[in-house]
Amino acid sequence: MISALLLLFLVLSFGRCEVDKNLEDEVNVWDVVIKTCDEAGAGTDASVFLKVFYETNHGSETFELDNPSQNDFERGERSHFKLNLKQNDLVNLGLFWWPGFTISEQWCVDWILMLNSNWEVCFEGIFNRWILHYKDPPTYAAQFHRLAFEDCVNPAPASAKRYAYRRVDDIAELKLSEENLAPKNK
Repeated sequence: MISALLLLFLVLSFGRCEVDKNLEDEVNVWDVVIKTCDEAGAGTDASVFLKVFYETNHGSETFELDNPSQNDFERGERSHFKLNLKQNDLVNLGLFWWPGFTISEQWCVDWILMLNSNWEVCFEGIFNRWILHYKDPPTYAAQFHRLAFEDCVNPAPASAKRYAYRRVDDIAELKLSEENLAPKNK
């Protein structure tokens, strides 16, 4: 009887740990937005890597940034990624890249934003420079700041693609007004 209770306790405890671990993973999902410079030759098709540096234990993690279905890091564009970080005590960011098809590739970055809506925190790394390739240590952000979440979110630039949506009420109202204006056949 005691061994059955012990087994039940272990099974329930292990299951609870898994739930907590999954919750922790969800909390550490970060949105990463990288703005490529708007200069001739600033974009790249190379493999791009982000290195995140932490305060605790002077740790770091390196991530390859790639959306396979998209052409990331084009001139003047913003590229978006989701990363699962081990920690949230960031102290700096670094970028480096590995060439794709040619060795003459280049890449220029204006800035990086790292946002976590669960923690309501944002980090900005201001680069405003060309990123060196094959490098570790990487090219570091010239300025690095922690910001309140709401200070990181701005309207899109005027050149952004915008989608128009209509509410169901607006469509019904438009139909009604068209019916009232239409000539009546008798």
